[in-house]
Amino acid sequence: MSAEFRAEVEATLEGGETEDLLGVIIDLALAAEDARWAEDCLLGLAAHPDTDVRGNALVAFAQLADRFGGIHRERVQPVLVAALDDAKAYVRGQATAALEELGWAIDDRAP
Repeated sequence: MSAEFRAEVEATLEGGETEDLLGVIIDLALAAEDARWAEDCLLGLAAHPDTDVRGNALVAFAQLADRFGGIHRERVQPVLVAALDDAKAYVRGQATAALEELGWAIDDRAP
């Protein structure tokens, strides 16, 4: 991963503009070369106050897993499962979609 890509993503994360964050989620899912770093970024975004940012970050885990042949279940599954109880239907739906795409049981409450 280029240092420039990483710097741009980290600057966007620090800036916190919702529209920019939505774009960076796509960048992380489709272009990041370091899966662990991308997971870390997405984990932070999965707790964002904006519904769209939160929901999109959740489904991006499945895209990241597709690209890298998996992700760290013990880190990601608890976040996805917790999102099943989110106040927003969009976030709950994205969590369900990600769990299904990853092949992880939706009713599991622990990894």
